[in-house]
Amino acid sequence: RICDVYGTGFFYIPGTETCMHIGGYYRFETRFGSTGAAYASNMNWFSRFQLSVDVRNETEWGTLRGYAEGHFDYGWINAGANLGLGINAVAGGYFGRAYLNQGYIEVIGASGTLRMGLTDTAYSRFLGYGSGNVFGGTYNVSTRNEISYTFSGSNGFSAILALVQDADQDFVPDIEGGVNFAQGWGSIGVIAGYDESAGTWGAKGVLRFNAPNGSFSGGLHVMYSSGGGSYGVTSAANVLAPWSVLAHVKGQFTAKVAGTLSAQWFSGNGAFTLSGGLDIRPVDGLRIRPEVAYATDTNLWNAVVRFDREIP
Repeated sequence: RICDVYGTGFFYIPGTETCMHIGGYYRFETRFGSTGAAYASNMNWFSRFQLSVDVRNETEWGTLRGYAEGHFDYGWINAGANLGLGINAVAGGYFGRAYLNQGYIEVIGASGTLRMGLTDTAYSRFLGYGSGNVFGGTYNVSTRNEISYTFSGSNGFSAILALVQDADQDFVPDIEGGVNFAQGWGSIGVIAGYDESAGTWGAKGVLRFNAPNGSFSGGLHVMYSSGGGSYGVTSAANVLAPWSVLAHVKGQFTAKVAGTLSAQWFSGNGAFTLSGGLDIRPVDGLRIRPEVAYATDTNLWNAVVRFDREIP
C-alpha cells in the first residue's frame, strides 16, 4: 500500500502502520589536476552506491523516525592523492569500502525534533552545506554521534542545541548551538561550536538568497575560529585561517542547465580558492556536474566531472 502521509515514495510495511522509503543514488566521477594538487597525477576514478532507508510511524510523542544511509565505494587513487572523501592513498591503487554514513533515531513533535545517533553535525547541516557544488568550499563538515534538539517555529524561526561526540573520543562532548530564520526569499542564521578537547571554538553566520522566479540564488558564509580543532578552517596550503568568507552564486540558464561560481577567502595567508562549473540535468533522475577549482596559495588547479543517478 502507498503511504502518502510523509511524502512521495513511502509505502506501508505489510501488516503494520509503519511507512518506509528506500532511496539513495549511484555516482561516478573522475578527478584530475595539476602536479601536486590534492586530486592530481593524471586521473582518479571513483564510484559510489548510496542506499538510504527511512522508516516512520505515528506515536503518542509524535512521529517516530529511523534513518540509515550506507555508502559502498570503489575506485582508483594515485599515490599521495586525496579525494576529499576520507581516502588518502599512500601507495596508490584500487580501494573499496562499505560503511554507515548516517544512522539515527528522531522523535518529531509539533514544535521540534529530537535526534540521536550518527549524523552530519549541527555545525555542518543546520545552516546548509556551503555552495552545494562538488567543490563546495571549506566549512567544517563532520559526521559524528550526536544528541540534539531542533525547535521549529511557525514563522520560519528555528533553533538547535546539540551535544556532539568529541573528536578525541573522550567522555565530554562538544557543544553546538544556533538559530536560523527562513522565508521564501532565503534565510539568515548563526551557529557556534566549542571543541572541548582542543579548547577552541568556532562560529559562522550564513545569509542565503533565492530569486522569486527561481532563476538565481546565492549565499554568503562568514566563519571564525579561535584555533585548530573541530572548527578550524584552513586554506588549500593547509594554513589555519582565523577568518574565512565564502560567497557563491547559481544562475539557472535553462530548465536543464545552471551555472555556478564561488570564491572563498582565508585570512591566514590572504589566499583565495575559486571554482566554477555547470549543473546539468538532461533527463529526469540524471545530474552531471563538470567543475574546475583554483587555489592561489598553491597555484594549483583541480577539475572533476561527476555523474549522479538519483533514486527517487
